[in-house]
Amino acid sequence: MRETGYARLPRVRRAGLAALLLLAGAACRQQLLPEGTRAERDVAAGRRIFERKCASCHNSNGDGKTVVAGHFPNANLVDGVWRSDGSPAAIESQIRRGHDPMPKFEGKLTDEEIRQTVAYVVVLSNRAGEPAGAAGKP
Repeated sequence: MRETGYARLPRVRRAGLAALLLLAGAACRQQLLPEGTRAERDVAAGRRIFERKCASCHNSNGDGKTVVAGHFPNANLVDGVWRSDGSPAAIESQIRRGHDPMPKFEGKLTDEEIRQTVAYVVVLSNRAGEPAGAAGKP
């Protein structure tokens, strides 16, 4: 018997290995995201941005009760009290330009990320008036 330098596996093991590789390849395929409306996708993306960039001051639930901004009344996004009229355009302006002590995010977030964050803040502030248990629904 000549040596090739490679381990020879019995046919049964090679077939099992091939099946295992096929299963592993199928498991590694990129999973598609669930379909949804553009508004739902914007709110979901806005939530991720908010949690990453805004929650340190506004808290993850938007109530503004954090060590950093707990003493600033406008840090609360769910009480209905705004520096402006609370419209999406005013919220976008606030995010873009900031207003002491809030920093500006223009140049730190893309236009799309700002739009998505606005979508989430609008939903977050509207949920404050919903009955208990309804806030978990998008």
